[in-house]
Amino acid sequence: MPREVIPPAAQGPRNPTILIVEDDADIAEFLQQLIEEETPYHTTVIDNGQTALEKAPAIHPCLMLLDYRLPGLNGLELYDLLQHEDETRGVPAIMMSATLPVKELEHRGIYQIRKPMDIGSVIRMITHALATFEEKRLQEQYNYP
Repeated sequence: MPREVIPPAAQGPRNPTILIVEDDADIAEFLQQLIEEETPYHTTVIDNGQTALEKAPAIHPCLMLLDYRLPGLNGLELYDLLQHEDETRGVPAIMMSATLPVKELEHRGIYQIRKPMDIGSVIRMITHALATFEEKRLQEQYNYP
């Protein structure tokens, strides 16, 4: 009897956890509830960049939602530091704020969501970021151009 073959893209991410780094408790709760109710992903919420820097490698997220304007270590600085960790290097990220450093984000390949956010745009951006990441990973795995 042949063994069932499941395509890699259908297997989903290795860890279905989305890391949310947001210091506004209401926004963090909105994102957590939205993601956990409307997607198959779990979330971990951290309210500051320094703690996220310490805990993110152990969480090994499949996606990071980062507030740009965090106290102390901002979202862009956090992203750059996490690129030095094996567990978080290359993980897709979405930066959130009312004002964003667009050129710096584009240069790093970071997705952007402007606050205030609506449900549809958050879900679309998460889906797009994860699908694009998975497509790139498969292209690299199977040596497609």
